[in-house]
Amino acid sequence: MDPKVDAPQLRSYYQEIKNVEALNEHTVRFTYARPYFLALEFCGGIPIVPRHIFEKGDFNTNPAGRAPIGTGPFRFVKWTTGREVVLEKNDDYWGEKPHLNKIVFRIINDPSVTLQVLKREELDVASLTPIQWEKQTGSADFEKNFDKFSYYTPNYSYIGWNSARPFFADKRVRRAMTHLVNRDLILDKILFNLGAVVTNPFYINSPEYDKDIVPIPYDHARAAALLDEAGWTDHDGDGIRDKDGVKFSFEFLIPGGSETGEKIATILKEELDKMGIAMEIRKTEWAVFTSRLNDRKFDAVTLAWSMGVESDPYQIWSSTQAERGSNFVGFKNAEADRLIETARQEFDRKKRIELYRKFSTIVNEEQPYTFLFCRKATIAVAKRFENVIVYPLGVDPIEWYVPTGLQKYQE
Repeated sequence: MDPKVDAPQLRSYYQEIKNVEALNEHTVRFTYARPYFLALEFCGGIPIVPRHIFEKGDFNTNPAGRAPIGTGPFRFVKWTTGREVVLEKNDDYWGEKPHLNKIVFRIINDPSVTLQVLKREELDVASLTPIQWEKQTGSADFEKNFDKFSYYTPNYSYIGWNSARPFFADKRVRRAMTHLVNRDLILDKILFNLGAVVTNPFYINSPEYDKDIVPIPYDHARAAALLDEAGWTDHDGDGIRDKDGVKFSFEFLIPGGSETGEKIATILKEELDKMGIAMEIRKTEWAVFTSRLNDRKFDAVTLAWSMGVESDPYQIWSSTQAERGSNFVGFKNAEADRLIETARQEFDRKKRIELYRKFSTIVNEEQPYTFLFCRKATIAVAKRFENVIVYPLGVDPIEWYVPTGLQKYQE
């Protein structure tokens, strides 16, 4: 909650705490100003910050950010920028010790290079892109050395429309934009159906997700009608829609390295060209990308959120987060705010779900995002590992081990 600490996305979860007391060496009591259904999760799960490391200097630039100190099953060893992060087994870990002696995270920015290194067996585990999963990892050699696993994690991708821009201030325009995104085509041709189209901001496999909300269909005629109705027509005959002297010409921001984002942007640009809307694709490195989001200096953006199985929409959707929080698109709706606030204090999950269904209906009507997909996580794991269990939310390398005789490469 310290305003000098760069943590705006986390403050919303702790802002109702009015007092913290150390009752004894092993007990801390948090007192909330009002009830919050995720209080135990966020207070009980807050990472321990060692005072002797962080009490001096600027928290944001503390050297421990590059050499973290923790109490987990592995210890930090080194971080070579742009190359690797190395961890080793923590023999003092309080819980069940991991079987692996060391984990080396290789930093490779190009997915195609990652796959080459994986096939040379210089990696044990790697994420696969959809095309790699479907087309490039089916050889006998690959299947001899690796297993492939896929599973749904709590996430969704989206296109966000900055409502502060004149083109996206009207919900009819935002709905028209959704009508112009051919999600079924993208899911089939780009993602090879490794995912599912979503319509609201909850984990697709949770009861909070409203499956009764049907995706807005790909429909050029309906999009054109909505744009006309909102006053965005080609008044001067130059082929570009305009309104009140403003051309419907905007910039679509994507993070560098997002191959899927670039493909989605290219498909959307072709659709908009036919509709008389000019769109320029702007790809930037991650630091610039996040800076522009935080400063609200963008027109439209494609990105994804990961979340908990049971999430609180306040951080992303409350109007209080529109200026400096994670509500980048500036979504503001009084009834949505009321539902979010009421749900935060409701401990009966069934009643919360009812509130969230009403909230999702508002979001679907307003279309501040064009919701895209909940994408499957797709990974390859070397067959030399034993006890690789795929849970509904993924795998846990702490459980893995290498049988005796293969220990030489246990990283």
